[in-house]
Amino acid sequence: MSKMTNIKVLGLALFAMFAFSAVAASAAFAESEWLWKSRVIPAGEELPTDTETVETLTLDVLDPATKLILNEILCSGLFEGTVLPGGVDLITDAWTLPPSQQLIGELGGNSVTCEVTFDGGGTSCEVGSASVWVDELTLTSPALTWETLIELDGTTFLDHFHNVAFELLCKLLEPVGTELEALCSGLTSAVLENEGEAVLISFNEESEELQCVNSVGGTEVEKTPTAILGKFDILSVNAGSLAVS
Repeated sequence: MSKMTNIKVLGLALFAMFAFSAVAASAAFAESEWLWKSRVIPAGEELPTDTETVETLTLDVLDPATKLILNEILCSGLFEGTVLPGGVDLITDAWTLPPSQQLIGELGGNSVTCEVTFDGGGTSCEVGSASVWVDELTLTSPALTWETLIELDGTTFLDHFHNVAFELLCKLLEPVGTELEALCSGLTSAVLENEGEAVLISFNEESEELQCVNSVGGTEVEKTPTAILGKFDILSVNAGSLAVS
């Protein structure tokens, strides 16, 4: 084989390798869509959705140094929103569970009562109840939503939340009689799976942690990472199956 032939063969091999790498990279993070009745949602249209709890939402407040759990907080609620073309999902409202089913507002409005089931001592909430308000989620002017975007990572559908934010108020273990106020926010993600007529969304150990700024009496005392765990079914309000693809 001549030197020129070797160069041509090497060039073809490198071209094939780079072409395969480009295809693999695009397949690893491919664009994904919401489907209603097995069809892509048309441009300019929105499909209303709501949720059903499969596994109670759990907030694990972690020690920033050791990552040991300081508090385990269980919250129950429902979410409403819309799915759009291009894999976009907008969460517009959060509600307490029936029979009261009140709209959860920002600090000063309606809250959801959560249960603190574990405390790790020190500057943490005592076992009992805690109040949680949503933040940056309101239909009043200007309207604010939590926006997500789905993405296919290999064979796994991920739902990337551009922002999640809430405020929490609880009684502190120490000093007795004082209250802790925490503003928690950040980016996170969850796994999506098609399940019958619904899409199951799962927050797990791989979901990114939120960061909480904790204050006592208006003074910041520490920042703590908070993990989110829980599962919900996302369903179409209109008759018909919802899926991701």
